[in-house]
Amino acid sequence: SDRINWGYFYLSVGKDAEGVATSLSSDVSSRSSFYNHGYLPDDDDNLVRKVNDNWPVMAVKFDLNVEGNASNSNFLTLTMDEVKSMDYFGTEVLPWWKTIYEKAEDMIEAGFEFYEQVVKDTEAYDQKLIEEFTEVGGEKYSDLLSLVHRQTTGATAKTTSPIDGEPWHWMKEISSDGDVSTVDVIYPAAPFFLYLAPETLRRMFMPLLFYANNSTGATSEYDYDLPWAPHHLGVWPICDILASDQEQMPVEESGNFLIMLAATAKAQNNSIEYLSPYWPLLKTWADYNVASLPDPGDQLCTDDFEGPSPHNVNLAAKGIVGLGAYAMLLEMKGDAEGSEKYMNIAKDLVGNWTEMGVDVDGSHTRLQFNLDDTWSLKYNLFFDVQLGLNLFPKHIIEDDLKHYDSLSNEYGVPLDSRGTFTKADWLMWVYSLGTEEQLNAQIEKLWKFADETEDRVPFTDWYDTLSAKQQGFQARPVMGGIYAKMLL
Repeated sequence: SDRINWGYFYLSVGKDAEGVATSLSSDVSSRSSFYNHGYLPDDDDNLVRKVNDNWPVMAVKFDLNVEGNASNSNFLTLTMDEVKSMDYFGTEVLPWWKTIYEKAEDMIEAGFEFYEQVVKDTEAYDQKLIEEFTEVGGEKYSDLLSLVHRQTTGATAKTTSPIDGEPWHWMKEISSDGDVSTVDVIYPAAPFFLYLAPETLRRMFMPLLFYANNSTGATSEYDYDLPWAPHHLGVWPICDILASDQEQMPVEESGNFLIMLAATAKAQNNSIEYLSPYWPLLKTWADYNVASLPDPGDQLCTDDFEGPSPHNVNLAAKGIVGLGAYAMLLEMKGDAEGSEKYMNIAKDLVGNWTEMGVDVDGSHTRLQFNLDDTWSLKYNLFFDVQLGLNLFPKHIIEDDLKHYDSLSNEYGVPLDSRGTFTKADWLMWVYSLGTEEQLNAQIEKLWKFADETEDRVPFTDWYDTLSAKQQGFQARPVMGGIYAKMLL
């Protein structure tokens, strides 16, 4: 699920580059020739073959002609031309660059032409971000955010909408699955985009909104007829999922979507004109959550890798915050009556939630409404604060943070009372609401994990807080969630 599915791969060097040699040959021939003799072999004439038949490789050799203390440099480019990026319910979706360049070769040539300016721009961008990150959370926080930047953006693709020609963005789940635009993967990654590129996040919603609103142009078998938000669009890069085949997370995805729509609108100065066709859809999702709360019963939440978690207190919090977010959107729309109605419902539900969700000893909130002596990271309270809803009493967050502190291990606080593993994204969401001292302590532990874990894989979000062992997942865009503090 993590591999490129189709297309053409280019390795390119500048036309006027001096001292450059290239070769298309087998892996053994290329390496041995260069290692033993310092040059590349002639091209292999038999290039049309299975990939594991004398593994063909593209090789480049630079002669930099450096003597003494002199220096020299050169560069090459790696390009993947997908030809088409996605299949959206039977319609081919083209990459966005094709609106600018006719052929991949034209795009590559432009890359060489603008190379020096791009390097200057990216260096300035890097420096700007590092200064911002460091100011908010210190050097180690800056290290962590820098580490996940490419990981988060690398899971996305930009295309032309096959419906209206506008730019659309997509996210691949990576590692945990190969799904297209999984809503509860976009949600944890959202802080990254809300801070750096809210318009990209908004355009990530569009393929999902078109699908949920039955505007894909597909046949009726693909009609979406569920009263809650969809989970995903298919398995990368094919969008073809039937409503009945969705991984059903009703309160989870409805809450996620409503929250992200409100957060994006807030980041874009209350710009919601694009939602005009979708108000009936959003009302359906909000009303479903009203009917499902305060106790969502035996529903899946995003942490489904842990197994069932019925009567989930954190999931209920997401549903409530989602209703507050919907009330915000209605207020932006100018529907004061509707906004007041749903905000009052959310406030009433918080009263039920507090009464049912706080442990018998009053020190913290539970994992499940029906289980004492349990607890979980209440990361879904983050957007209650970030959106300025303030539905939940401040002391609930403060009391929980004190409780988490008492349970913290060498590499952080576990996700909940069922084990010693944690989720790095959710950990940073929770502690972004804490004091500077509390946040810094967890930044230190997450940095220590990244530095000391023996599992040398792209940054995992799921690891054990005692052993620093990867539990599963790697290279996932959800790690954009550690940008949470940048939003407060």
